[in-house]
Amino acid sequence: MNKSKHLKNKFDSIEKCYIPLLSYEVNTCAKCGCDKFYTTIEDFEKACKKCKMRYKNTYKTMFHNVRFGLLKAFHFYIDVVYDEPQPKATELAKRYELTYKTSYNFKQKILKDFGFMNLEVYLSKNRLSDETKLVKYFKKINY
Repeated sequence: MNKSKHLKNKFDSIEKCYIPLLSYEVNTCAKCGCDKFYTTIEDFEKACKKCKMRYKNTYKTMFHNVRFGLLKAFHFYIDVVYDEPQPKATELAKRYELTYKTSYNFKQKILKDFGFMNLEVYLSKNRLSDETKLVKYFKKINY
């Protein structure tokens, strides 16, 4: 099994896709400049203690404001970065049921910031074994 299929099997739910993005969390609020946050369990968000502005873990990453879903975007990212040879935008558009323009623009976004996240290093640190405990924890505390 090649790298991209292996990674797609590992990241098969939205919760599993959010966990590698935890290292890209916001440290200061863009609205008021405060550096203290409440951690909200629901949908992997943080809220500023002062102005209550909410930030998802995808904020200021290439997955921010993706209209076709995080799971699909994550698999798209895996295909572009880990497939040999790299698939064309038309092929990716058909595979993920997107328009050509959306597929092309997201692929260019990925290629611009190619070294954004190394999922192989993430998997080698064995965080996914602890991640199943986190997913159960997040589902248990669902407000």
